[in-house]
Amino acid sequence: MRLILGLILLVAIAAAVPAVYYGEVDPCRMLARDMAHEAYGPLAGLVGNDPDEVPDAMVSSMRLVTSQMSARECSGKLWERWTSGAE
Repeated sequence: MRLILGLILLVAIAAAVPAVYYGEVDPCRMLARDMAHEAYGPLAGLVGNDPDEVPDAMVSSMRLVTSQMSARECSGKLWERWTSGAE
């Protein structure tokens, strides 16, 4: 019984970490935030801005791209980003 409760707790924590990090629970919105950071970060660094502060307009433009994807596609692409090791 303790093992089952421990596994449930572990799964709950694993599911909560991305939601806390992104501030979203929708995989397509999480993917849009990642894509915006990937597109904006290097440019912001070149001009002396903080690459971690992505403007909301950039995230909104990436949401236009992810709006055409299903939640399964967004989840798959997020999983690829998290596990590929490439930055």
